[in-house]
Amino acid sequence: MRSIRDRKNTVGNAENNTEFRNEADEFAAQYAGKSESELMQELMQKVSAAKSTGSFSVDQLDDFVRFVSPELDEQSRSRLSELVKMIKGGS
Repeated sequence: MRSIRDRKNTVGNAENNTEFRNEADEFAAQYAGKSESELMQELMQKVSAAKSTGSFSVDQLDDFVRFVSPELDEQSRSRLSELVKMIKGGS
């Protein structure tokens, strides 16, 4: 999994910025139409798999939260925060 932090360093480059937007659009399309419970279930499965392979990173999780939080409403941010606490508590 690529780090969001690495992508921030390329925002000034138009080619990389376009590539990042395309990746973000593909990511959004992949999860469009899924319910909140489906998304949470998939996230927990991915975290569990990453932990079992040793590729889980709390820093990447924190980067992801900082990246998506501005796009969420207060209720969704609160749910995400609770989910992250569960994930970190089990790591």
